[in-house]
Amino acid sequence: MANLALQREELDKAKQLFIAVTQRIMADGAQEDDPRVIHLSVKLARVSHLKKDYSTAQLGYDWCIEKLNRLLETDPSDATQKLLAMAEDWYGRLFVDLNKCEEGLKLMKSSLNRMRLVPDMDKEEIVYQLNDIGTVCDRLGLSDDSIKYFKEAIELAKSAKIDDVGTMYVNLGRAYINTQLLDAARKSCGYAWKLGVMSKNQDVKQEAELCIKQINNLV
Repeated sequence: MANLALQREELDKAKQLFIAVTQRIMADGAQEDDPRVIHLSVKLARVSHLKKDYSTAQLGYDWCIEKLNRLLETDPSDATQKLLAMAEDWYGRLFVDLNKCEEGLKLMKSSLNRMRLVPDMDKEEIVYQLNDIGTVCDRLGLSDDSIKYFKEAIELAKSAKIDDVGTMYVNLGRAYINTQLLDAARKSCGYAWKLGVMSKNQDVKQEAELCIKQINNLV
């Protein structure tokens, strides 16, 4: 129920439920370095993050990541790697929200590297992580890096049979615009427009049209 509340961004409800579960398992003898307690603490930090209580969220993420790095020394399991990847990703996004994109990028890249270490990691999560890292690179003016991440996201999405790639093609097109590769940009945004029409995704179609208009204004 707590996870569902978090997904729905029913933040006060999620916070109460996560605290209640934490109190219950600690009453049963769990210590603060128990993976279950750390997992719940990561979720609580995320709740604070989404509530824009950034200082509380930062304290929470710092505590969780320190605990998880210690846990990794004695329990380098896939579960620990996944949890640390999630904590680093969310902490990185907090820094991006605060316009501290360099710090955010470092954490998001670390999270991506951990995701790659887990054999059964959902490929869709890796695809979206690559795309989001590309977006942060673009914000930092690292156009070549952003192109690399967008292209990798698209290729992985294709191999994993993930259809939702229209936005990634728009992002790639915009990155090509920033590097003055206008023919490549037109091809990428044109393909995004086609995907938007075929899938009846108006958001992708409109973003692609804006991208093409921007290219035409530069020619």
